[in-house]
Amino acid sequence: MYRAEAACIATSPHTATVIVDLAQRSAALDRGSGPKGRHSLLQELRQRDEVTEILLDAVDGLEDELLLVYRATRAADEGSGAILFRRQYATGSVATHPPAVHTLAQVLFDTLRADAPNTPLLAHVALALRAILPCTAGRDDPGAPRGGLAGWQERRAIAYMEERLDQSFPVSDVADACGLSVNHFSRAFRRSIGKPPHRWLLDRRIQRAQDMLRINHLSLADIALACGFAEQSHFTRVFTRTVGMPPGAWRRSAD
Repeated sequence: MYRAEAACIATSPHTATVIVDLAQRSAALDRGSGPKGRHSLLQELRQRDEVTEILLDAVDGLEDELLLVYRATRAADEGSGAILFRRQYATGSVATHPPAVHTLAQVLFDTLRADAPNTPLLAHVALALRAILPCTAGRDDPGAPRGGLAGWQERRAIAYMEERLDQSFPVSDVADACGLSVNHFSRAFRRSIGKPPHRWLLDRRIQRAQDMLRINHLSLADIALACGFAEQSHFTRVFTRTVGMPPGAWRRSAD
């Protein structure tokens, strides 16, 4: 598994950004990103936990950086992300990667040093690296089930819904917060949590309702609204189906 090493934004001229179009399976050298533009792009990627950083040894006396940005049709689609290669002199802690990573990275660096980089070769090698390395640091969680949410995505999804238990919102809003399509998010959430997002949200609302039912002066109508139910009758049906008795009866049994 690969982890992001401590980041240092290089300002040397030996820095390149390659944009990989996953839909077209093509690559283009982004010559418009100067140090400030690249710094902003990296900041944005890090904030979304969408960059994996790989430290390689310096070669030929050059301390290069190479940022591969993978873009799907939409930024939120599965597959988008980035890999940042940093070549620096050894500092005592050398990361261990498969030999193919070093070989492919060297091919990219050599290609980019040419006067006219071979963009089809860049695309081919970049896609090969994406198959070997995780495309995002956040998705490379040892504890995340295969096909499930990354740790940061699971935390973000749960926090997003927790903050809106009293509101109505579509699952697409939660998926967008995690940078995923609705279908991918729903599948990954169920694999990670054990239930679909809609079921998790209903169960969590019922748990909040049980906490509020212990406060005797609150009416069932107020509790229903505070837990995201537009009508008391809907709240009663869901509560009864989930708990096995109506909320009024549960309140009396809990006293």
